[in-house]
Amino acid sequence: MYREKLDIWLESPYVDESLKEELKKIEKIESEVEDRFYRELEFGTGGMRGKIGAGTNRMNFVTVAKATQGIADFLNKKYSGEQLSAAIAYDSRNMSKEFAGKTAAVFAANNIKVYLFESLRPTPELSFAVRHYGCKAGVVITASHNPPEYNGYKVYDQYGGQVVEDADEIISMINKVNLKDVKLTTEDNDKIVTIGNELDTTYINEVKKLSIRDDVDKNLNIIYTPLHGTGNMPVRRVLDELGYKNVRVVKEQEMPDPMFSTVKSPNPEEISAFEIAIKRAGELNGEIIIGTDPDCDRVGLVVRSSDGGYVPLNGNQTGALLLNYVLSSLDEKGMIPENAAVVKTIVTSEIGRAIASKYNVASFDTLTGFKYIAELMQKFEDTKSNNFIFGYEESYGYLAGTFVRDKDAVIASMLICEMAAYYKRNGKTLLEVLKDIYREHGYYIEETISLTFAGASGQSKMKSIMENFRENKLSSIAGKNIPYIYDYKMGIELNLLTGKTEHLSYPKSDVLKFCFENGSWLVLRPSGTEPKLKVYFSINEENESKSTQVLENTKKEILSIIDRIQINN
Repeated sequence: MYREKLDIWLESPYVDESLKEELKKIEKIESEVEDRFYRELEFGTGGMRGKIGAGTNRMNFVTVAKATQGIADFLNKKYSGEQLSAAIAYDSRNMSKEFAGKTAAVFAANNIKVYLFESLRPTPELSFAVRHYGCKAGVVITASHNPPEYNGYKVYDQYGGQVVEDADEIISMINKVNLKDVKLTTEDNDKIVTIGNELDTTYINEVKKLSIRDDVDKNLNIIYTPLHGTGNMPVRRVLDELGYKNVRVVKEQEMPDPMFSTVKSPNPEEISAFEIAIKRAGELNGEIIIGTDPDCDRVGLVVRSSDGGYVPLNGNQTGALLLNYVLSSLDEKGMIPENAAVVKTIVTSEIGRAIASKYNVASFDTLTGFKYIAELMQKFEDTKSNNFIFGYEESYGYLAGTFVRDKDAVIASMLICEMAAYYKRNGKTLLEVLKDIYREHGYYIEETISLTFAGASGQSKMKSIMENFRENKLSSIAGKNIPYIYDYKMGIELNLLTGKTEHLSYPKSDVLKFCFENGSWLVLRPSGTEPKLKVYFSINEENESKSTQVLENTKKEILSIIDRIQINN
């Protein structure tokens, strides 16, 4: 099958000659041909993402144009007779600008007005642009924190969130597109409107409105790294306009660089990405370090400890700090609205629920992926059932306010700095505040392990592992009983104590969650954007030592089970 697809590409007049030349160089390498053509790039939790290159399983002009034509067909069908528009943004990656241009050309050829950013912008500003201009869709070209050889394509709905409800129909429309069906126009088409600084100012002004306190120590020494991405201008601008004058950018990582040449990975989840920033913080007496990923929707935080060293916080810890700060500050000012709501994902620590409960704020869980948080935000707005205050996920994504419908590292960076500056004025570090939270709510410790399964064989292995866990249900692990299993693919909650099942009101997703008696849990989930099986752990015990020991025992046993499954298959 993949050989047939290769031949079609080599013979097609609709495939660029440069792509054909690339394919001719590898056409005798069976494994390479298979990897490039064994599937179409899939839309997962973060849209379409893959290595740049020739083939159906790659990011290139053909796959980008085909996807855009499918989306255009969907929009023209769903909104028949209406004036249609779409917004497009892109990050600092290889081919991002070119792919954005191709996307604009296809939309315009399909009678869809395009608002195209003049240069690289953060992903959350794309979400804002969709809502600001009243667009029916949006696209941002980015592969987030993936290595330099990757790029991607995120699709947004009319509400500014990544597509959920219409995803299946859009994928179906894309799959129906033949290469000869793709419509193209020149990039100087009058339906393509360039947008720039005027929207930046509107967006930044909205971000500043989310500042809760001005009674903070704005002499806080902040070290910031945009990791060669899109965050440099907006993050520094919002902090400057709010009066933070001691913001030092990591010069080596300030400018856009598609190769991300100073880091192993431009991922704020990895401490190695902060190596230069930590060195700079030591030289400049930095009190906190913030780092945004290339498309500036996620932010990592490193804080100075009492001994002068620097400690990275994980997404759950930063999320707990932010949630605690936002709710306590709003509560102090009497600004928590009626029916206030906090939203997190099913793989995010339960400490958020405990913090929200303290302030009588309702907590809601969604499937993994910020698009589901955005979907629930829209449901709140439509039904007027709840008022969204804060949403977050363990993978370093946070959002306050409702004018953006995706995680926003510009907003989060501002709130992190304000939070640190507030506690500094009150004589506390963020580490001390985190300890206070643990003392009040219990010691939560989390970790995520990613197991790589590349290629077609890797997909098969991940499927086999997940099915094995479904068939051979874990009733205990590391000496801890498991009374409940949540199977989001089958849509059921299984009570192992009674044998009864209940229906889960979530979209179907290949996720298994095993819950312990004390509220701790582990989750197995194939990634929607990378060839990885993710294993999430959340342990809650009475102290750090006990939580750490239970975590290590649980990790060891679950990885041993996964190894046995692979050996037996």
